[in-house]
Amino acid sequence: MSRLRFEAAKDLFKTFPTAISDVGVEPSEERSLDFIKLLSNRRDLRAGLSFCAYLLPRREAVWWGCQCLRQNDQLRRGEDVQVAAAEAWVREPDEPNRLRAFDLGTKGDTKSSGTWMCLAAGWAGGTLPMSTQNPVVVPQHLTAQAVRVALILASHGFLPGERAAMQSRWLADGVHIAQTGPVQ
Repeated sequence: MSRLRFEAAKDLFKTFPTAISDVGVEPSEERSLDFIKLLSNRRDLRAGLSFCAYLLPRREAVWWGCQCLRQNDQLRRGEDVQVAAAEAWVREPDEPNRLRAFDLGTKGDTKSSGTWMCLAAGWAGGTLPMSTQNPVVVPQHLTAQAVRVALILASHGFLPGERAAMQSRWLADGVHIAQTGPVQ
């Protein structure tokens, strides 16, 4: 059973204007999964990963990103703790878990894929903790942007040939989650 939020690629781009620059490909009339297949066939894997990050609901996108990073045997020191915090929010998406992930993300190295996964979880809803009295509602596109950054950063740990193979696998996993939901 399909769990797609956007049947057509153009619908995703209409809902998330930031996806146009993040994906780097013009909006299309194609069905969303066909659009990903087209990008994959063109070997535009970075665009495919970016599109998939927007296509998945926020919780599934965070789960997918964490699972992709877990496939990367090159997690840097401390990233396993960060990924675990993001996964904890996926398993139990409550405010304490979201805020814990957000806190780890805001204190982390911006060149770390684990930091970005924490931010993806932290930005997956609610408001941002601010020093002002007026809470700031989290924009919905931030989770997708953080997941895509995490995957791009993680990709840099591979040689070009290995990178393409890993990104293809990640993209296939994302499509599977889009179709069936996460396996936990």
